[in-house]
Amino acid sequence: MPAGRYALVGSLITPRPGLDPSMAAMAHPELNLTRDSTVTLDTRQTAKVTANVDQPEVTGGGSMVELGVRLGADQTQSMVFPFDQRFQEMFAGTVPGTSSAAFYFGAGHRLEQPRLELFGEQPERFPVPTAAIGAPLPVGSRTPALAFGGAGRPQDLAGVDVRDRLVVLELPWDTTPETLAERVASVREHGGAMVAAWLPPADAVRQGTELAGQPGSRIAAAAKPSNELTGAKAAGALVLPTVQIAGANAGRFAALARTGTGTAAVIARPEIRDAYELSFPATGRVPAQLEHSVRKSELAAVTMAFHGYSAESPPQMHAIHRVGGIRLGMSRLGYGAPGLVRAERQEYYTPGTWAFLNILVSQTPSVGGDLRGEELLAAGKSYRLAWNGAVTGPGFRGKRTYPADSPWAVRTAQEIDISIPLFSDGAGHTATADLDAPGDRGSTALYREGRLFGSQATPGRAVFVAPTEEAGYRLTTEAERDEPWAPLSTKVSAEWTFRSGHVQGPSRALPLLEVRYTPAVDLANSAPGGGTFTVPVTVSRQDGPAAITALQVEASYDGGVNWRPAKVSGQDGRYNAELRHPATGSVSLRAKAADADGNTTTQSIVHAYRLR
Repeated sequence: MPAGRYALVGSLITPRPGLDPSMAAMAHPELNLTRDSTVTLDTRQTAKVTANVDQPEVTGGGSMVELGVRLGADQTQSMVFPFDQRFQEMFAGTVPGTSSAAFYFGAGHRLEQPRLELFGEQPERFPVPTAAIGAPLPVGSRTPALAFGGAGRPQDLAGVDVRDRLVVLELPWDTTPETLAERVASVREHGGAMVAAWLPPADAVRQGTELAGQPGSRIAAAAKPSNELTGAKAAGALVLPTVQIAGANAGRFAALARTGTGTAAVIARPEIRDAYELSFPATGRVPAQLEHSVRKSELAAVTMAFHGYSAESPPQMHAIHRVGGIRLGMSRLGYGAPGLVRAERQEYYTPGTWAFLNILVSQTPSVGGDLRGEELLAAGKSYRLAWNGAVTGPGFRGKRTYPADSPWAVRTAQEIDISIPLFSDGAGHTATADLDAPGDRGSTALYREGRLFGSQATPGRAVFVAPTEEAGYRLTTEAERDEPWAPLSTKVSAEWTFRSGHVQGPSRALPLLEVRYTPAVDLANSAPGGGTFTVPVTVSRQDGPAAITALQVEASYDGGVNWRPAKVSGQDGRYNAELRHPATGSVSLRAKAADADGNTTTQSIVHAYRLR
């Protein structure tokens, strides 16, 4: 190698007879190479990486180890090693006597009670890594007899007693969902009750795969159930309960099935209700102690509330631990935790700053529906984070991801750059319109001193080259959303007036006013009908504190055709709007606000929440 400064990471994978291999990763944080040198990475000097909590039934989930270096602001390069501590051993360490201020280490663990467990029962119980393919298995425990069905073709099943049994199929690693559906149908025709699909990988361990979302990172992963066969297509096509098995114990399970006398234990549990997101970062070098036993009292307790959604379009939650410009946690690998549909879950987090991404798993061609937020969580404190709660509308909480940490609407030296989250939820988690989705359509226009300055056919997104002279501006935008997973806030429109001129140096947030509604809706985003109802309203400004001088609120119960004024009380940006609800239907909201600096806004949201 040429002379220079290097960070070295080496890994060793050790086979274990009858078990999944163990992995060890060792780093030399900073090697200043000026002459011929020999570096020894002795993995016998590593420590075992584990984590457990004071809730004995929480044994499932996944873990990862990351070793990397900082290259600059929010830029890192790393090696990432995912593993499941139920089946694999992971070790990590640094070369003794070495360290670097640029080096970082992270051990992340997402722990939960396993939703699905599979065991071989003879001659002694052993666990098998497994994942449901398609629809989840019915909740409960069962102990089916085993049978081996080869590749699941009629000729493989001929003469094999599969009636009322769990049938193990050994299939090529590149089996398609369509082929799997055919083989499962064949098992059903022969009387089988359930299928375990084993797809031995071409290599026991695959290395060198790019890690999505982390430029310059690499991943080394042991065999585990993939998601290649999951999704709506598989769920609809499979005619029997089906799981995918993997790892060393999958071969052992298949061998037990070949005997024709083995049995299995299958345990399927309801949706996850308790979950843990644990992160143990370090800088300079890998810590000597990597085994962690954590008590709930040392963590932040978070009630996650999932409003709305449906079985066809459920949410998926990603959580990233942000530490000094470094992103850590299981979600770094793209592994999201399934969310719930109109339900709540208790979660526990390592104290610190966490960035959340709540993704809508939609079965429509459009993506959309993603919500982002960031929270500082403290040990021993309790929090409630509501996702997708009404009212969805324009919001300026947080910052953009690109450009990094930029306000949503800014004035630069030469431009007015607009990227407004028009579909932020009631808690302020931000979501922009999906500009690539046919279900989101709209426009954005800018007026200067009363005359149209420019417009773009994109809802909430536009860039305008602005003159240096200060002037009065009016910004308008509207978005219509036509998606089966978005029955509320089907039309959002807003306009702002403000003054702006040339900015010297860094960009400056525009003084745009934000009106937010937080009605007491249930998890279906519904409020009581047939009586008086009070809606809390807050008015704030994107660029900081403001003296709010006026607020008017109107409600419509016919989709925005006719509007009725609401009685508004309050001051200093915090108000209550008193509405008179009919018995059924939905509520649309319109507001006008102004501040002491002359900035104004008018915003309307059609179908803001339901009535029950």
